[in-house]
Amino acid sequence: MLDLQNRHDIVHDLLKGRDFHYIDIPMHDNIGDLLIMQGTLAFFRKKRLWPRTISTSWAFDPSWVKPGDILVFHGGGNFGDLYANINEIREEIITRFPHNRIVMLPQTVFFTSEATRDRSVAVFRRHSDVHILVRDIASQRIANLFSEHVYLAPDMAHHLYPIVSNGKGAGVLRIERVDTEKPVVPDSLKDAQFDTRTDWIEVVGKEQRLIAFAWRIQAAFIKRGWQTCKKRIGPWYWVPLAQHFSSRAVALFARHDHIVTDRLHGHILACLMDKPHTVIDNTYGKNSTYIDQWTAHSDLVRLVKV
Repeated sequence: MLDLQNRHDIVHDLLKGRDFHYIDIPMHDNIGDLLIMQGTLAFFRKKRLWPRTISTSWAFDPSWVKPGDILVFHGGGNFGDLYANINEIREEIITRFPHNRIVMLPQTVFFTSEATRDRSVAVFRRHSDVHILVRDIASQRIANLFSEHVYLAPDMAHHLYPIVSNGKGAGVLRIERVDTEKPVVPDSLKDAQFDTRTDWIEVVGKEQRLIAFAWRIQAAFIKRGWQTCKKRIGPWYWVPLAQHFSSRAVALFARHDHIVTDRLHGHILACLMDKPHTVIDNTYGKNSTYIDQWTAHSDLVRLVKV
């Protein structure tokens, strides 16, 4: 885990001495994305890198950007056409700032449509200073179409290591996707019994209303053009709330002694907590390619391919 933290020095090299904006922070109930954000902010603190602004893509205001500023996009698994609206907003921002350096933090890249991929490649290639970090070899091959500056690096959530919990826990926890990336359950696990079965959205539970409130006040600030408020909702309101949500996931993991998951950040959180776990691949191989690249040697990890 500590070695993986050292694989992000390229980000420091790209940002040091420059003003930058951290864009596309996740304001939703996917705890995996929240762990990425928290790991990114931990990395910034360790490297003494201070973003000028921290915002969602929707709250980001182009007037904040000055000549020479760098635009840093949140990492994750949304580079592609599975979550097309996110990628399209990213493309709009890249197109708007052809002379500002772009840094995309570690992503998994996946397109179901070659036509959509090629259209996106054309957008990226019109910009000469795009730097893309990718989480696996398969993503690297695709990202090489988008930029001459592609770097292989693990997920930013590794900067949260170690997450210490009290006691070993007892029983088996199943973190099970309920979205478009939900895989077929392997035969070896179809009849398995779990002490707890849930997904990230259920971990957040009734506190979804706090996320809805965040979006409402963000929308109000955007409508009224309140620049200071737009800049502060991320670091002042959302980042502490995201920490609260991810702490609920940590507490849930701590209560069990084994994790079974088809979520990449179920795997990564188990690694951060030194928990033995079993990983089922997702629909397009994101989990297996990541494990093969970074964590397959760990005694904590058992990968089950469908």
